[in-house]
Amino acid sequence: MSSAVPLRHHAFVYGSEEDYVARSVAFLKEGLEAGEAAIVANTRDRLAVMRDALGPDADRVAFVDVSRTYTRPARTVAAYYWTFLEQLRRAPSVRAVAEGQFGFTPSDWEEWAGYEAITNLAYAHLPVWVVCTYDANGLPDPVLEAAWQTHPEVLTDGWEASDHFEDPRELVRKLTREPEPLPELRSVSASEDLEVFREQLARELVAENVPEAKALDILVAGTEIAANAVRHGAGIEEVRVGRAEGRFVCEVVDRGGGFDDPVAGYLAPREGTGSGLWVARQLAWRLESFDSPRGFTVRIWL
Repeated sequence: MSSAVPLRHHAFVYGSEEDYVARSVAFLKEGLEAGEAAIVANTRDRLAVMRDALGPDADRVAFVDVSRTYTRPARTVAAYYWTFLEQLRRAPSVRAVAEGQFGFTPSDWEEWAGYEAITNLAYAHLPVWVVCTYDANGLPDPVLEAAWQTHPEVLTDGWEASDHFEDPRELVRKLTREPEPLPELRSVSASEDLEVFREQLARELVAENVPEAKALDILVAGTEIAANAVRHGAGIEEVRVGRAEGRFVCEVVDRGGGFDDPVAGYLAPREGTGSGLWVARQLAWRLESFDSPRGFTVRIWL
């Protein structure tokens, strides 16, 4: 079966390493024989096992160390996106077998379930067939249940359509926690001159002893959000900064109607779309957007 059509995003729930290796190798070799590119994403130990199992074909496969990839959902989306584009420069389509990293707490599981849902949209226009692998014996039940919510088809004994698959945007909306008020933040002078905005934010970062490298990240992210507020949000109403939960936080409040897209900033910019939220999500630890009594607010966590 060819993957030379826009995205196919499926899950494979396996019961043993032997099952994982046998089915993954067969899937990838079928693609290689058809002229497709191939990717394996997993831990270093499992990558070594797959190299051996693929034999000479391993030289034609791209291997991704998931310990460097699964940091934050926005960065993971971007990492795979650029990997797919790189492979598509030399092949008409791509097959990928990817083992997720889902964290250790219910909050982590929900966050990464949201990532899997976003995957259905982030690569929807690319000719890639992504099979996400799930260890039936090593993962908690909520993670396994989420596989059926975030993948249209699942492979167990055979391929079957998932009756539990949910609309990706609605699932992300459901999994995204409501932002809580942060009364500890303080207002600072707000300016629609972006250079003045950066200078003010830089002074606040110095006052909070934020390390230079991290300060640069939030300066860029904050400037992108401020620029959006000026261009699309009828201007900046207020800027609030401070520390919450041990992290530096910057809020940009604008006078506009805001946006109501739970995956805004997760999808790579394409022709005709802006890049501000995409850039900010790459640099921030977390980005939240919500209506508040002050106006539409974008909150950047460092």
